[in-house]
Amino acid sequence: MKKRVLIVDDNAMFLDSARDVLEGEAYLVVTVESGEEALRRTQVQDFPVVLMDIKMGGLNGVETFIEMKRYRPDARVIICTAHLVESLIQRAEQEGAFAILKKPIRTDLLLKTIERAFETHPWAHP
Repeated sequence: MKKRVLIVDDNAMFLDSARDVLEGEAYLVVTVESGEEALRRTQVQDFPVVLMDIKMGGLNGVETFIEMKRYRPDARVIICTAHLVESLIQRAEQEGAFAILKKPIRTDLLLKTIERAFETHPWAHP
């Protein structure tokens, strides 16, 4: 069974390139362009790992993460950002984000972080 990853970003170029990288490593990838869309999707489908931009129109990544935790508390959420929005980064860390990655993200770091997230997910160790 392929490992599912949800990528949430309002930048279509980032979505496409991240999806290409992850699909090349045999992940099953779903992409959405907003926090609201991510919440709708995760209410009906479980994604063990979510890669989410911190700054988006509408709900930002931290607001989306906090809401998502209410019904998907085990999801490993990796926050990524091109902006040094220190207050949002701090809030994401306080809320338990799995990792914070700065854009542009090196491919090797992205893959290593995602694999670590899967390894620490509760279903990885029954």
